[in-house]
Amino acid sequence: MNKLITSVFILFIFSIKAQVFNGPAGNILNNGQNTYFNLTVSGLPSLIDSIFGLKEVCLNISHPKVEELHIYLKSPAGNIVELTEGTSCQGPNYLNTCFNNTVNTSITLGTAPYSGSYKPIGYLGRFNTGQTANGVWTLIVKDYLAFVDSGNVVSWNLKFGNSPPHPVVFNSSNLPIVVINSNNQLITGSKILVNMGIIDNGPVRNYLTDPYNNYNAKAMIHNRGNSTKNFEKKSYSFETRNPSGIKLTASILGMPLESDWELIAPYQDKSLLRIPLSYDLFRQMGHYASRYKNVEVLLNNEYQGIYTLLEKPKRDSNRINISKLTTLDNSGINVTGGYILKIDRSDAAGWFSLLPGNPPGVKHFYYQYVYPQDSVITTPQKNYIKNVLDSFETAMNSPTFANPTVGYSKYINVNSFIDFFIINELSKNVDAYKLSTFLYKDKITKGGKIHIGPVWDYDIAWHNCNYNNSFNATGWEYQAPDSTNPVPTWWNRLMQDSNFVNKLYCRWHQLRSGILSINHLNNYIDSSTNVLNESRIRNFKQWPVIGAFIYPNPQNQISSSYLAEVNDLKFWLANRIAWMDGAISGSCTVTGIKENTLNNNDNLFVYPNPFSTSVTFAMNLSQGANVSLKIVDATGKEVGVLISEYRPAGESKIVYDRKQSQAGIYFYQLKINDTVKTGKIILQ
Repeated sequence: MNKLITSVFILFIFSIKAQVFNGPAGNILNNGQNTYFNLTVSGLPSLIDSIFGLKEVCLNISHPKVEELHIYLKSPAGNIVELTEGTSCQGPNYLNTCFNNTVNTSITLGTAPYSGSYKPIGYLGRFNTGQTANGVWTLIVKDYLAFVDSGNVVSWNLKFGNSPPHPVVFNSSNLPIVVINSNNQLITGSKILVNMGIIDNGPVRNYLTDPYNNYNAKAMIHNRGNSTKNFEKKSYSFETRNPSGIKLTASILGMPLESDWELIAPYQDKSLLRIPLSYDLFRQMGHYASRYKNVEVLLNNEYQGIYTLLEKPKRDSNRINISKLTTLDNSGINVTGGYILKIDRSDAAGWFSLLPGNPPGVKHFYYQYVYPQDSVITTPQKNYIKNVLDSFETAMNSPTFANPTVGYSKYINVNSFIDFFIINELSKNVDAYKLSTFLYKDKITKGGKIHIGPVWDYDIAWHNCNYNNSFNATGWEYQAPDSTNPVPTWWNRLMQDSNFVNKLYCRWHQLRSGILSINHLNNYIDSSTNVLNESRIRNFKQWPVIGAFIYPNPQNQISSSYLAEVNDLKFWLANRIAWMDGAISGSCTVTGIKENTLNNNDNLFVYPNPFSTSVTFAMNLSQGANVSLKIVDATGKEVGVLISEYRPAGESKIVYDRKQSQAGIYFYQLKINDTVKTGKIILQ
């Protein structure tokens, strides 16, 4: 009875009086390292939760440029929440600035000296999860621009009280659930071994109490990304491992067996759609792009929100399907393939381009080794692949660059370059051509030409970047100069060749009648947002970025909402397509290159269309060819691969039976050697 009276008395005391604790002042280190300001809290209930917990953080900081500061709060239990980040605010000083998740205005939309109450970038409710309140709380301030401007923390305090922000309640989802337990290890840029489980009940709802029925083993995990690694919501790379920690191939969420995967956090992209949209469109064009699944993640019992779990680009029969190279393949046909390269920053093994990029004569771009990795690629293999790219660059710089025999078509798969150009220009990808740009080459017995792709990293494409004019719906991205990461001048040269431009014109209008029609794109966006309608509410509560400026968002964030983000994407995309419709000129008469194409509709008949039971694809091949035919639905999901084999010259028929498919719009992707034709079929 006495214990009950004591408990009631304590609850009464805390219900009528908020508790404020003042932290120490001091100088902020000006060397790019964290400065820690520790505050010992005592006398509070042993645990803080949605009834009594942390409500507010207030501070005074003197600094001439607060855009240089990243500011975090760390609890005694080790949880870290971001209050504000560099680049999202600007100007001098924080003066009587209070962070409170009950207010509507984000700190990123305020003006210096940010006096008053603002919503922090992070969510204070992440502290009120039943963790300990008493102990050392730490204000972490990082002046990331070393030795430039200095400042100091004048004062700061924590306020605890009733009705604090509630933690996100996560028990179940319509999406698959990924559960990670790091066993008290901090996930950093170095690999660590963790426990991982995945719950996927298909069309049936997934509950945290369900068994790990899709994956239940270990994973070797680490943080990934360049600029994104500084965000509060982290992205990860992981390798599937067996219980003994040995590499394990696994089929994750229905994707083909492999061991290398990515967990991408859509943090800057508030539509949550930009990476899936890019990959699905490129796949519908007939090329490999990483398969993916949207999931919700729980890390060390804390909800992490929506992630995109996807395949890491690598050599594999189900990914980038090129020949395997061993350390013994150093001459003759064997040394000719396969290779995977990436045009990117010069922070990994590789080499600089033979010729400078755009702007001309300023700087060379950089090729990274992807496969074989730099640790195993041999000197003859390095010499061979470098010579191939040097020869291609030389040809592109030659007066005869457009010659069908000795020009660029001798070295590259032209169709892959056309489709890569279309997806990057349509999305106005600010990193296009110069960063995260994959290239691959197979053996000469399998074609041996350079392909470009797969597409990768599109979170700041599709009107989600405020620099280099990428936010504008007009203008070519390939023409944008960048003295830090130059664009290869190939693209300028290709667009000077009438044959390439005509093929681009023909391909663009072919795609515009199908997967790049406004109706198809809007239907894709609507169906994708419907799937995320439940989970995105939890996601944006845990990571309250809606209505906040997260660099480099170009959109106006005042009175923003998830629906506004989606509508912005639709509106910009419609304007971008309208501009490209006018900017891409030419004709469908292509000369100078003899290819086995299906540009003439007389070569392919699809009937009946619409259909109710089956549809027939009848074609007449002028010569034997490798033929593949697949069917995808309106969201880009693969319905079935009908054939993938060599077909002799002459008439050939392929029949698609509806089987269990639902009525609706589908798309076929017919590939004849390196030429891809896509079209729409309607199942009634």
